[in-house]
Amino acid sequence: MKRMIIVLMISFFVLSFNLLVFAEDNSSKDPSIGEVLGDILWIRPLGVIGTVMGATAYVISLPVTAPLKKTDEAKKVLITEPYNYYFKRPIGEM
Repeated sequence: MKRMIIVLMISFFVLSFNLLVFAEDNSSKDPSIGEVLGDILWIRPLGVIGTVMGATAYVISLPVTAPLKKTDEAKKVLITEPYNYYFKRPIGEM
């Protein structure tokens, strides 16, 4: 059990490790190869998982949101916004 916790903690650390990112205006320059590869290999697959989880949460929340007539808002927050962020924006643009 202790070994599994250690493996999970190391995996979490490795997967959540981000290089230092400085705020700058990236609108005028093309994305670097590293940004494109990071987007294709990490961000987009995680977006698929996040969108599926959002759709699942939307279906689970329907018994609560339907009587309150809030299904459109729940759909927008849980499905539409993540989908647009992950799949409608150009590759490499964060």
